[in-house]
Amino acid sequence: METPPPPAPGSHLPVVEPDRDLDDWGRSTRASDALDGSLLEAAHKVWFRIELQQAARIPGRGGGVLVVNGGGALSPIAPLLAKAIREDHPRRRIARPCADPAVLDQPGLSVLLTRIGVVRAHDEDLARLLRDERELVIVSVPTQDLQDEDAAGALARHPAVRAAVQVGAPLLPVAAIGIDDAQPVLGRLPLPGGRRLPVTLAFPHLGPLGLLLYLPAKIRLRALDPQPTTAGADDRQRAVGAAVATARALRAATDELRRERGSRWLG
Repeated sequence: METPPPPAPGSHLPVVEPDRDLDDWGRSTRASDALDGSLLEAAHKVWFRIELQQAARIPGRGGGVLVVNGGGALSPIAPLLAKAIREDHPRRRIARPCADPAVLDQPGLSVLLTRIGVVRAHDEDLARLLRDERELVIVSVPTQDLQDEDAAGALARHPAVRAAVQVGAPLLPVAAIGIDDAQPVLGRLPLPGGRRLPVTLAFPHLGPLGLLLYLPAKIRLRALDPQPTTAGADDRQRAVGAAVATARALRAATDELRRERGSRWLG
């Protein structure tokens, strides 16, 4: 077999890999499609009966940070939102959930989560994803952390928000109801380091299995108007201004969705 000629001097063209399954961020098309067509399909259409309203408010192109409430240590809202966008958005865009580095550093979770499209919460990586790849990133925040002071603190300091400010990408709020009913938190146990372990109907007394047990509450999502990240004298002011505006929009829309809801189980 003849050896292929070396690339010409100065050439920077990538090597053609027709059988490559992984993208530059470690996402496997086969793994993500398998999850999408099985577990997420059942969760979307049968168990949670997810409804995404005003999907066209999510831009059809360009990078952006989706901020959805209902997040938490046990919440699947980020992958459920990504599934809803693939199903209901006019351009069926792919959105990548963003996870804390401490989660992705856990043995066994790192490879699994990366293969299904989860990205690490790192400023420079996310800036590249938003600016160069022009993709959507999902950040989930606990519903109880939507007060102005919380948004100005934790949300404004989130690497995805800082990356959005750096590249001028908008924050895209998505209000959610139902996910907090699917696995209600009964209390929290203090842990070393100031962390608190959530206690639900099934966790921790059923062990890891309790993480997978959710009540069949109907989940409604509503995409809201994009929040620009360009107003402010410096990056910190721009991050705080966009985060507070996003939190206020989520609070108002979540309250409206609750008023419109008939039953938390039937919608």
